[in-house]
Amino acid sequence: MNQKDAELDPQTESTYECFDCGTVVRATAPDACPECGAEMRNRRTPIE
Repeated sequence: MNQKDAELDPQTESTYECFDCGTVVRATAPDACPECGAEMRNRRTPIE
């Protein structure tokens, strides 16, 4: 199984990083960055 085939459970806590300011948090699915309000990305999801 490669990373693209792995199923992600949205209730599992993961590491998220802010696109704008770089803040890193552990959460289940943050709506926005707690520091600046920008979009967060799951660090386990590759950016291609």
